[in-house]
Amino acid sequence: MTPGFAGGHLLCAPAATNRSGMPTRYEERQSFDQPPEKVLRMFSDRAYFERKYAASGGWDIQVQEYERSDQRFRIKCGYSRKPDAEVPAFARKVIGDAVHVTQEDIWDLESASGRLSIQIRNTPIQMRAQMRLEAEPGGCVNVLQWTLSCPVPLVGSKLEQILAAEMRNKAAADLEISRRLLADYR
Repeated sequence: MTPGFAGGHLLCAPAATNRSGMPTRYEERQSFDQPPEKVLRMFSDRAYFERKYAASGGWDIQVQEYERSDQRFRIKCGYSRKPDAEVPAFARKVIGDAVHVTQEDIWDLESASGRLSIQIRNTPIQMRAQMRLEAEPGGCVNVLQWTLSCPVPLVGSKLEQILAAEMRNKAAADLEISRRLLADYR
């Protein structure tokens, strides 16, 4: 089962069921019809993140940290958004009606590889991904190796499964936003 766009533009391997306390892992592939150099220019531009979060329904977007050199790019942003999936009542008490997200992206610009981490305020949820941008016929693909963990006894694995589903739902919309924004880069 691989949810995504027709033609394989976005592929997500199913998340593993987590009953053993091990983190949930899955792979996401974001395809672009542009060369890796152009996509990396976008992924290493501060304005891209601000525009992407706004276009995806985020508000109160703040760049908390930012650095850029010829070899490295790092940005840490905070923003709020509505959850993409139904949040169970037991989790809604902790999260509230909006999720408050802090995301840090770090790219090694020479190797076109990086990592990202996402924190959701008031939760023990940990989301991390290793990223690598690879050339492919007709463009490139950003390969993300996701690791999700929620070390809460009894309900942690259920929250990971809900989160993985929410991330899959959000991934398709985020990819379309990124593709649209990519048109602004030369």
